[in-house]
Amino acid sequence: MPFSLKKRKSLIILISLILFHLVLISIQVPRGEETNYLERFFFAIFSPLKQGTVSFYRGMGSLWKNYIGLCQVQKNNQRLEKELFYLWQENSFLRGMLKTYKSEKEMKELLFDLQKKILSARVIGMDTSNPWRSLVINKGSLDGVKRNMVVLDKQGQLVGRIIDPITFKQARVQLITDTESGVYVRPEGKSVQGILSGIGNGRCELEYILSTDASIELGDKLVTVGSDGIYMPGIVAGWVVSVVKEVSLFKKIEIAPAFKIQDLDQLAIIIADVKEFF
Repeated sequence: MPFSLKKRKSLIILISLILFHLVLISIQVPRGEETNYLERFFFAIFSPLKQGTVSFYRGMGSLWKNYIGLCQVQKNNQRLEKELFYLWQENSFLRGMLKTYKSEKEMKELLFDLQKKILSARVIGMDTSNPWRSLVINKGSLDGVKRNMVVLDKQGQLVGRIIDPITFKQARVQLITDTESGVYVRPEGKSVQGILSGIGNGRCELEYILSTDASIELGDKLVTVGSDGIYMPGIVAGWVVSVVKEVSLFKKIEIAPAFKIQDLDQLAIIIADVKEFF
């Protein structure tokens, strides 16, 4: 009686499995020191995968190491930037203190506590009608900010003073380029004095210098005098860029402010009475 179709298929499968098993046994027969065909087959398949996996993990390790190194470099840069910021301020104060003939002991005492007198602030807004009038910072009364506190740029150069309004975490800074600003200044190394006020276009003018006065020259560096009771003496305020002798009683003297408005991202606020320093 002939096999049914189902039994015939089962026999064929059985025979095929037996033959396949014999082939596997035959190719795994040891060949001295040579590897068998099955080992070669699996080696050829998995070796590239293994190499790729190892390369991937090595690459990830290198990437992670570089990332950690980059974070460390960024942290070091931030620390150095902060140190440089305070060094510029200290340098500005030192110039002023030397001009007031402070004793060595007084200077050491002031420098020891200097960083506590300096509050770092960030600019968060400008005057929309005229950017040369005022700006807004992210520090306010909760940080100890008060009206008429002196504001310097990162290099310790004069920017302006704190004016109203002052909120808990914000305050307004009047720039020296504002038309309503007034600062007593003089050319460094000279005795003549005048009032520095803004003219509304990013420049200032030095007022009340007599036409007969020949001491003001192009390139003169202007520093604060300190007689106004707001600004301590010796702070760099700007440079003379134009001197015009007119028929009037006073000369027309144009001044470029020391600060650059595009660099006003970080500011220094002197959170102390200027009499404590000078």
